[in-house]
Amino acid sequence: MQSSVPRSGQKELVFISATPGLEGVLAGEARALGEVTPLPGGVEVRGGEGLHRRANLLLRTASRVLLRVATVPADSPRALEASLRGVDLSPFRGRLGAVLAGADAVRGQVSRRDLEAAAQRVLGLAPEHGKSAPRPETPLHPRTPLPPSTPLPSPLAVSLRAEGPTCTVSVDTSGELLYRRGYRQEVSRAPLRETLAAGVLQLAGYTGTEPLVDPMCGSGTFLIEGAWLSMQHAPGLGRTFAFESFPAHDAQAWEAEKARALAMERPCAPIFGSDLNAGSLGTARRNARRAGVGERLTLERRDVAALVPPVPGPGLVVVNPPYGKRVGEGGDLVGLYRTLGGVLRTHFRGWRAAVLVPEDALGRALGFTSPRSFPVDNGGIPLELRVQQL
Repeated sequence: MQSSVPRSGQKELVFISATPGLEGVLAGEARALGEVTPLPGGVEVRGGEGLHRRANLLLRTASRVLLRVATVPADSPRALEASLRGVDLSPFRGRLGAVLAGADAVRGQVSRRDLEAAAQRVLGLAPEHGKSAPRPETPLHPRTPLPPSTPLPSPLAVSLRAEGPTCTVSVDTSGELLYRRGYRQEVSRAPLRETLAAGVLQLAGYTGTEPLVDPMCGSGTFLIEGAWLSMQHAPGLGRTFAFESFPAHDAQAWEAEKARALAMERPCAPIFGSDLNAGSLGTARRNARRAGVGERLTLERRDVAALVPPVPGPGLVVVNPPYGKRVGEGGDLVGLYRTLGGVLRTHFRGWRAAVLVPEDALGRALGFTSPRSFPVDNGGIPLELRVQQL
């Protein structure tokens, strides 16, 4: 059996998943943490002790971090059960026990049913029923040290994947999906996941050193993620993680890593948001305050047709405009996109524009001549990010 259970000073191996379309961005982020291998749905990263903590804390586009516990022979169902008896889950299994969160079998001699049976008989994993209760969301302030977090008790989530002659055993270190930063306790009519917003900004080349404008800001997700990226604020500082409940969790090392992340922060670039909907602006303001960036954003009520650069460029204009599947049918969406594209081309020369579009007809209405295009997914809705130098 080849085991990757972390011991003091040993390296760790993790699989980090991402929203479809953001795998490349995640790979770029993860290279700062260790040796990266791209895989379907995400990346595998090998790094030093505590890698799973740093990945949860620092990666903006990660959805979940799985720690590889062991890779064992799985030539047959009998061989699988025999090899699983050597897997030690005690460093991770707390008082609430463990559940089987996933079982996949491809190109091998064992089936999913074999995995499930072995997981129950040998590892004592109960089937997972439903979802755990939401973790409490904590008000954030990037410059204020956060109190020690208290993880919400939940069973250890274990995944088994048999591929060919081997089976990999992994434990979930994240708990709630990582887009749940903690600040977005309210959403507008068209919520955009925090991880997708961070990924869109990076696909558009935003490094946090130039002005950022969102003229249809909704609940403010682009603006907050942009501010955090600009400040180099770690996205995981204001929430708790499943690994904090592990018996082997090093609480002292974790507090030291959070303190180092806080010490790396820097001033924020100019960030501006507007929306015609007064209710959405109120939501954005409250979310920004919870994220600790309320005083760093400039928000105003404005029609996109009246949009002008708030400061000299160059900079980035990022927009997630309405579309039928998202906010309901009706209205002249083509006209709205045509107006948006005209304003950007006329008033924002020298800037870059990054616009999420659901279909070619609306994308063409923007009037962009040679955009770079990136397919992404927003809650199951396929979109295309179009980035144009204006």
